[in-house]
Amino acid sequence: MPRQLSGMVNCPLEWAYQSARPERPAAGAGSADELELDVVVTAADTPAGPPTETWRVPAFWAGGGEWRVRFAPPRPGRYTIRTECSDPADAGLHGQAATLEAVPYDGTNDLLRRGGLRVAADRRHFEHADGTPFFWLGDTWWMGLCRRWSWPADFQLMTADRAAKGFTVIQIVAGLYPDMPGFDPRGANETGFPWEADYVRLNPVYFDMADLRIQWLVRAGLVPCIVAAWGYYLPLLGEAKMKRHWRNLVARWGAWPVVWCLAGEAAMPYYLSKDKEGDRQGQKAGWTELARYVRRIDPWRRPITIHPTDAGRNNVEDPAMLDFDMLQTGHGGPASLPVTVRAVTEARRREPAMPFIDAEVEYEGIIHGTSAETSRLCFWAAVLSGAAGHTYGANGIWQINN
Repeated sequence: MPRQLSGMVNCPLEWAYQSARPERPAAGAGSADELELDVVVTAADTPAGPPTETWRVPAFWAGGGEWRVRFAPPRPGRYTIRTECSDPADAGLHGQAATLEAVPYDGTNDLLRRGGLRVAADRRHFEHADGTPFFWLGDTWWMGLCRRWSWPADFQLMTADRAAKGFTVIQIVAGLYPDMPGFDPRGANETGFPWEADYVRLNPVYFDMADLRIQWLVRAGLVPCIVAAWGYYLPLLGEAKMKRHWRNLVARWGAWPVVWCLAGEAAMPYYLSKDKEGDRQGQKAGWTELARYVRRIDPWRRPITIHPTDAGRNNVEDPAMLDFDMLQTGHGGPASLPVTVRAVTEARRREPAMPFIDAEVEYEGIIHGTSAETSRLCFWAAVLSGAAGHTYGANGIWQINN
């Protein structure tokens, strides 16, 4: 008899599957984290929408022989579920059936009540799935998943502070951080790093701990803007492993009302690179391919962007792969203001039209040269020039310094 599940609209529901082949190698060809399990969900008799609408939801490896899936039903009704595994001989993962009954959400969280974000029809601002306008007021927590902000005390304290001050978005990196090499101890969380040594295999317990933080942001009404990695990790991992990294992120967090950022400073080579121009071009091409990949595997179609050294469009080969543009306009004190004005004016004029955010400018306190006044001036320069919102940064906060 098929498994019977129940849940509420827009609320991620999680369930597990157990492999019938526990002898898989620990790493390398055929290892557990290379296996791909998709859960195909079909709207059977929902009151609204086409009755044959289908979502192909990637599952994530949870360690050992367990895979888990998260699905947020977009509307009330009945759904049928079946699994498809890249190893069809694994009877525990392939060909499993279930049904899901979804009822309306009865809580007060606007992200769940109104639905996740999308780009509005005018291609200039964001809105919830129900059409309610959304203003992006972001805060920069690049290293916010590391243990230097303790869980729960420090992380929950900062979340409450930002929610009370009206922030709506938190920009946060999924463990492959800027300003440090891979496996630097400053980047670990309570369970280690997102990948095992030499990037041989994903570390699921790292992401179990990260889950607590990402879900807490949503609980507080803050949209996580998930940055998969800093740009220079692409040549370090290679395209195939970066796709595994991204598949894990989509499987774990795509059911939540998140926004995807392909990479931070995407085309910037590693600081000690010996072939910076070659790496720059390779990263630009590689992140474009990753954008296509994320679009292909994300059943929720969360908005996609990329964080640049100047403008996101310049960091991919095909700007149409982006749903909205991110800018970075400098940390030079008051001198960044005219740079910001020029950048946001140009962003509004460029085609194809899309919303834009100045996602990094004038971290307050950086190099002791940026005051709160300068941060406010850059905010107003962007918003009054047509930006869909703005992202603030404080120098001690993005680095997670206590």
